[in-house]
Amino acid sequence: MREVAARICRDYLHGAWKTVNAEDIKFRRISGGLSNFLYYVSLPDGFDNNNSASTISQQSIKRLRRDSSQQEGEPKEVLLRIYGQSHGDSAMLTELVVFTLLSERNLGPKLHGIFPGGRIEQYIPARPLKTGELAKPGISMKIAAKMAKIHSLNLPISKEPEWMWKSMGRWLKNIKTVFETTKHDCSPHNRDIIQEIRKTDLSKEVEWLKSVIESSNYPVLFCHNDLQEGNILVKGLPESDERLMPRDTLSSEHGAMANGHTRPRRNDIEAYDNGSKDILNGNISENLIINGASEVVSADASMINGIQLDDDEEDCDLELIIIDYEYCAYNYRGFDIANHFVEWTIDYTSKEFPYFYHSVNKYPTIKQREDFIVQYLRTIKDSDTYVPSQEELDEINEEISCFTMASHLFWALWAIVNVHQVIEFGYWDYALSRLREYLVKKKEFISLYRAHKPLDPK
Repeated sequence: MREVAARICRDYLHGAWKTVNAEDIKFRRISGGLSNFLYYVSLPDGFDNNNSASTISQQSIKRLRRDSSQQEGEPKEVLLRIYGQSHGDSAMLTELVVFTLLSERNLGPKLHGIFPGGRIEQYIPARPLKTGELAKPGISMKIAAKMAKIHSLNLPISKEPEWMWKSMGRWLKNIKTVFETTKHDCSPHNRDIIQEIRKTDLSKEVEWLKSVIESSNYPVLFCHNDLQEGNILVKGLPESDERLMPRDTLSSEHGAMANGHTRPRRNDIEAYDNGSKDILNGNISENLIINGASEVVSADASMINGIQLDDDEEDCDLELIIIDYEYCAYNYRGFDIANHFVEWTIDYTSKEFPYFYHSVNKYPTIKQREDFIVQYLRTIKDSDTYVPSQEELDEINEEISCFTMASHLFWALWAIVNVHQVIEFGYWDYALSRLREYLVKKKEFISLYRAHKPLDPK
């Protein structure tokens, strides 16, 4: 794969990449799964056009000089993304259009190249936020502004809010099979969970939720749909800081959803049969054998090992970068906001089963939610002094209440259909935790808005 990576970078990047030998590049796999294979590729230290020219032919030198003058300078390190088997042509095209436009608008990593079967992206030397950092006022305001900028986009893709319903509909078709195939082949602990989950008619809950949402005129905008801490990179700490250390961490690559989403950011490596994977649609073949036990580092980022921002750091000139736009779609605005608030309560860093903490007491307070909403609306209105009316705040709070239900039910279904994944995560526990919260939030919603919403079919 090193040879393939060197060849792709040579063909699609300029400058020193045309002259560096494959054995000299820095190369490591970041993650691999059904959705994507990610590789970090870098020029060797001290390598530039001057010290490489003597090793290449005269023709290459002429070509190098001509091409290099047209650019500001080649990137020294990149992220090489090879599409996996779960990418259909339609989904891949949509994802590529979205990624390209967001790159041009500086809302995501830069796009350095597109080739048949993958792309070359900017490598960002940063680390994801930690769950506890989402609540820091300075960080939260930056996230609100980023979300507003995403929601303000007008992209040339379908603007119907079908993503959520199609995903849940697809999972519901598989859930009965999951229940049948696991009831005799799981631990007593999981059997008890399955028994409790099956007390709820999941199909009817989705039907009821859809009737509630479609009976209202909730805004539909271009949404990220997964704005959790693992998809928000933080820059601004000095690279010389000894805390900047790559570590074994949790990948955000998986093929459970049509577009490759994963919730537990844990080692998610799929073992492929010994054989050749056609990387470039027949142009290049390379044997990709992925070993589940091999070291994995964070997709799209070097991480700071165990470091959380100090209180006096949050107001520093820290830059937040949103990543993993491959799940974007036009969706209800309330889902993006509510889902982000729910993520304040879920920490996926536990080293013990079920490998997550769900602390409902960490849900943002009324003031934290209002501060977020005000900053969001000020960014939407492009006015630092905009003061939203109480009616505006009430409308968004109703959206949050409604789509908090949607977030819990959505990820409960997702967890159920993923219980057969080989990665180490308590899928059944996660599904039950989210389903219980859905039922709690449903009662709250009916109590608050029952005069305006369809009655509970039960």
